[in-house]
Amino acid sequence: MEFKSSDDFLKNESFVNYCLGIDEQDIDFWKNYAVQHPEQLGLMNEAADLLKDLQLLLLAEKLKPEAVSNLRVHLRPKRREYTIFSWKYTAAAAAVLFLLASAVFLFYPSHPIPNPPELARYSTHQYVYEAGANERKSINLWDGSFVILDKGAKLVIDSSFGQSDRKMYLSGIAYFKVAKDRQHPFKVYTGKYVTTAVGTAFKLQTDQTLKKLQVELEEGKVIVEKKIGNSWNLVATLHPKESISLDDQVHLPLHQKFYDKDFSQWKIQEVVFQNAPMKEVLLQLEIYYNVKITVEDSVVMRETFNGKFRHDALPSVMEMVCFSLNKQFKFIDSNHIIIY
Repeated sequence: MEFKSSDDFLKNESFVNYCLGIDEQDIDFWKNYAVQHPEQLGLMNEAADLLKDLQLLLLAEKLKPEAVSNLRVHLRPKRREYTIFSWKYTAAAAAVLFLLASAVFLFYPSHPIPNPPELARYSTHQYVYEAGANERKSINLWDGSFVILDKGAKLVIDSSFGQSDRKMYLSGIAYFKVAKDRQHPFKVYTGKYVTTAVGTAFKLQTDQTLKKLQVELEEGKVIVEKKIGNSWNLVATLHPKESISLDDQVHLPLHQKFYDKDFSQWKIQEVVFQNAPMKEVLLQLEIYYNVKITVEDSVVMRETFNGKFRHDALPSVMEMVCFSLNKQFKFIDSNHIIIY
């Protein structure tokens, strides 16, 4: 096959295998090809970069059959209105989806896969999330966990996320609502410290310059370790409503209780939704306000919502959400709401 453009490479299954590091024979072939055809390196690198950029998108798709079907439709050569840019991404997405779908069915022929991070094992780069200087950022991770990044905070997710553990690196302040997965501990690295949880909710406040860390545990259980030399040493085990302050200048950590009200006020200081699916909106409200929200009419979940709240009480937020849905709500008890 003659390769005149990067999309020619993307349509080649052997090249996709090479980029994802799946087949040793394909890897050897394309390494030799690159040596023998140095004039093609530019196109090969361009195609490889497109595949990398597509990985997070494909994680969100989770190999849905309808996604594969849609890509097949787009790939039919019946129209010429596609731009070069869109065609490259479509070709890359199709190649990767078909390849990964085949791999999944080959290794798991009779067992459904409950929302795994399918592409985590093929990931070759990190994912970086940053909150702006004047606005917080909410993140739904592909393992089902939820993160609030405070203003100016930065979260880097390791390329090995979901393999043996769920590893990431934080600078600034963030809140984590961790999806339960005992086989893959959730690890947040902050300088010399690492906070590990399985399924829990906690807030981290780190100052890399001053080498300080504060951990506040809302629910569940976490352990905090510090790196000394080449080993990690246990500093503390936290239980619900406990916090700990760590400082390189202080030998004994400050271990104490914290106030629910202050913690909750921090979470709801700013809540922003932009064309967000209603399922996501209600899930986040449950996390922000520590409540359960039940919807009687499933059609509601097809709607989207726009809104921005600052220190708003939950009844006020629910009034705006239900007004947009032409629905009503009521409290069953202090922690349970029904939309009807």
